[in-house]
Amino acid sequence: DFPIPDYHLIDAGSYGFVKWKHNQWIVSGGGRYDFRQLSGNDFYVRGNPNTGWMEHVMDSAGSTLQYPALYKKYGGASWSVGGTFQLTERIGLKANVAQGYRAPNITEIASAGLDPGAHIMYLGNRNFTSEFNLQEDLGVGGTFKDAAASFSIFNNTVLHYIYLAQQVDAQSHPIVLDGGNRVFQYQQASAQLYGMEATLDIHPGRMKGFNFNNNFSLVYGFNRKQEYENKGVNGEFLPFIPPMKVLSRISQDIKTGGKTISVITFKTEMDFNANQNRFLALYHTESRTTGYTLWNVALGFDIRRNKISTIQFQIQINNVFDRSYQSNLSRLKYFEYYVQSHNDQLGIFGMGRNVCVKLMFPF
Repeated sequence: DFPIPDYHLIDAGSYGFVKWKHNQWIVSGGGRYDFRQLSGNDFYVRGNPNTGWMEHVMDSAGSTLQYPALYKKYGGASWSVGGTFQLTERIGLKANVAQGYRAPNITEIASAGLDPGAHIMYLGNRNFTSEFNLQEDLGVGGTFKDAAASFSIFNNTVLHYIYLAQQVDAQSHPIVLDGGNRVFQYQQASAQLYGMEATLDIHPGRMKGFNFNNNFSLVYGFNRKQEYENKGVNGEFLPFIPPMKVLSRISQDIKTGGKTISVITFKTEMDFNANQNRFLALYHTESRTTGYTLWNVALGFDIRRNKISTIQFQIQINNVFDRSYQSNLSRLKYFEYYVQSHNDQLGIFGMGRNVCVKLMFPF
């Protein structure tokens, strides 16, 4: 299988950046221009009678043209203007406006083959144009003696947003090839993504070596094609959008004063992922994802090699309670040869309980 053709890629870009600081204000801005060229010759394939496999050949005799010659040029400008204002000694405000640019890659333009790892046949689209976006974000952050916190919101409007959609036949049934491989093609549409992020870090001065870190994120994604307006899961929601997520970590460093083991670290982590009810159900592109919580624990040691060098040794147990789960961002969720499941959830699940050993040498 040849999921993409041979190709030549040239990327080039230049940028400028300025920064101005005055009293409580810091203002920065910049601009950038990028250029991309993708090219490739006719790509012929022919069956090898000795192996039974298809192979890439340089001539057209008795062969099939899987990929016509390719020559594409893209260019676009990006810019950003933002500033921070120090409201007090410990609290700061920030705002930013930016335009972004991204050229399509070879997979999005020219793919036409099976990805066996994802159980999906991907199809590109040679008529794609570059993505452009306009993003605005506002935030506030504070740093205090025993804690630090931040909160920000963002809105991102994208023109020519590239996404994957399940392909269907004339009867609107999903196209499934031999072996159960589904067919997805890249599409473009106007889109909007908005959400928020927050962090909280607690490190009491009286509790040396103790840290309680928390991260919260939430993002919504919408396809702004007029035909999908107010359609919800039937076309309005963008595919492969992460659900609400909370990551909390408690760690404690204990200085032993020993000559060999100088520091012992204990760590516990909670990874919470909410239900994802905003999915692209149109043509069975996606399915609802059930939320889950994973617990991880770790024990680490700082081992002195000499006066200036330390080895770090860590044992970590991930998914301590062996929770069955599927990530909404995993394409393995749809990798399934069987038509029935004992728990009504098809596809491959995330990794169960596993033990990791890490040894880090400075050099």
